[in-house]
Amino acid sequence: MMIFAYVDPGLGLLAWQAVVAFFLGLLFYVRKTRTWLLELFRKIFRAGRRPAAPAPALPPSRTGLRQ
Repeated sequence: MMIFAYVDPGLGLLAWQAVVAFFLGLLFYVRKTRTWLLELFRKIFRAGRRPAAPAPALPPSRTGLRQ
């Protein structure tokens, strides 16, 4: 049995464009998802920490007002 296969050059370029577009889209999708997940985990694990100690109070000014 003889099988004749012909791929038009336009079809080859279209297939190549689809493959490149797929991988570029996948790259941006993975990058965006990775960034989103990292931010989510940072928020989750930072929520359990105690806040930083407040700054020390400044000495009263010499304006004559008592505190």
